[in-house]
Amino acid sequence: MSEKASTPARPSRRSGRLPFLCVLTAIIALAGSALTWVVAPDWRGDHHSTAPPRNVGRVPTVAGSLAAFVSPSGIEIPRLHAKAPIVNVRTLPSGSLEVPLDPKIVGWWNGGAKPGAKKGTAILDGHVNYSGVDGVLSRIGSLNPGDTVYVTGLHNGKKTRVKFVITGVRTYHKTALPYKQIFDQKSVGRLAIVTCGGPFDAQTGNYLYNIVAFAVPA
Repeated sequence: MSEKASTPARPSRRSGRLPFLCVLTAIIALAGSALTWVVAPDWRGDHHSTAPPRNVGRVPTVAGSLAAFVSPSGIEIPRLHAKAPIVNVRTLPSGSLEVPLDPKIVGWWNGGAKPGAKKGTAILDGHVNYSGVDGVLSRIGSLNPGDTVYVTGLHNGKKTRVKFVITGVRTYHKTALPYKQIFDQKSVGRLAIVTCGGPFDAQTGNYLYNIVAFAVPA
């Protein structure tokens, strides 16, 4: 994709580091591929607790149908009436993972698998809300196994639309995230769509949970 992620010092309108609400920060350990998420408070805007923690379905361990892998540019989740552009986000030298500042834009971590790849987890993430605006991923916790997700992008230079089916949704307290499982690049090809949720802690300025919706190509 031609869209470039912003630098730490001067985040662009589309992407920024995570000193923002519900921003996920990935820190890569020097001795391997383990990643951890931390959040930094943001006192701007109106915040509210999201739906209660929910766990349904399964984390995929069996591959879905063979699909074309794409350099993603858009996502659509019909059940949520949600549609958004996707921009590249990357791991900065500091170890933090960029997340689109605009809650209506989704980020794809370009250090992982492409959506539709045979192997590895493709990470898509975004704010649950920002400055009073609900994010396009704010209701992924309500998805059910069998719901569809479409990712659009380029495959061999041609615009391609890949269909995914949700296999499960997990709600993780931020102190107990299974980082290696979520970021696993040796897994079967799958999507992990991530945002924040659950109760909002006004003292720290953070949501207490991360919501992850898993999907495989259909």
